[in-house]
Amino acid sequence: MILKGQLYTIKKKETNGDSATVSIVLNPECFIYKAHFPGNPITPGVCIVQTASELLGDITGSTLEISAAKDIKFLNILSPVQNTNVEFAFSGIEQDDDTVKAKVTVGKDDEVFATINFTCTKKQ
Repeated sequence: MILKGQLYTIKKKETNGDSATVSIVLNPECFIYKAHFPGNPITPGVCIVQTASELLGDITGSTLEISAAKDIKFLNILSPVQNTNVEFAFSGIEQDDDTVKAKVTVGKDDEVFATINFTCTKKQ
């Protein structure tokens, strides 16, 4: 499922060598938040990981599918009501013909919501 345009929109994207920062705006009216959880919406961890994959694909110009993930840590609750604007900071981006690897920190100001170290396969 593609979350761009439903769960979030891209506000700003900056790349610099093997790193990039993407600022997004979460949509608190998204159907996912109506189920998770009504009246107290929380961004599901799987949606944070999928968003990271989609944003990495946008950075590299590839359609990506997650093939391996390690060291995933969810450190704080990400509420679209309290934190509409969120930043995905990518580092160590490496790519070859078939895969893309990166580390990402999801946060806002000094608060970190998640860290992910993952590998994606480029879809043909």
